Amino acid sequence: MTSSSSARLVLPSLLPDSVWANGAGYTKELGVGINRGTGHFLNGRSTEYQWRLSLAELTRSADFSLLPGIDRVFTLASPGPVVMTVGSKECTLQQGQKVTFAGEASVTVKLASDEPKLGLNLMTRRGTCHGRVDTEVRNGKVLLDPGSGIVAATVLAGTATLMNGKKLADLTTILLDTNTEELQADGCLIAVVSVHAA
Repeated sequence: MTSSSSARLVLPSLLPDSVWANGAGYTKELGVGINRGTGHFLNGRSTEYQWRLSLAELTRSADFSLLPGIDRVFTLASPGPVVMTVGSKECTLQQGQKVTFAGEASVTVKLASDEPKLGLNLMTRRGTCHGRVDTEVRNGKVLLDPGSGIVAATVLAGTATLMNGKKLADLTTILLDTNTEELQADGCLIAVVSVHAA
């Protein structure tokens, strides 16, 4: 789905599921940045991405897969709590809160109930680029400027409207191209994803 600008709107409900190797959930790929010179493709997906943004459904308590050479930011996209243990450090996440960790780290997620939870995952290839996710409740005008490194933004909750009047459903992701995008927010919890060259 495309707005009147150069940005793309990605709705998770329209994306295919990729089942985790351990069967503990599934992932929907929202966007990917590829090094065209070295990228390799497998079933239409790059195996040498610079960055990858996805939405994962956690269906039960489980270990995360090990991803050597990848740095990760996990943001809880649905109401919490979720308990994550990274190495020996345990933390409890509520919606919009995040944990940053290396792909080599031992990571376990524990659900407080049988209700599945959603996680926004940013993965960046170490030595190529680094990423961050900034989440906050916004009101009024929100500018998304790719010139500052912003590559995407995901609506976690609340109301966000494009300048053409289109309201964005929860979990809609805006993938930026080269133009600055403007949103009107009303109590909107939004996750803004930035990627910068290493």
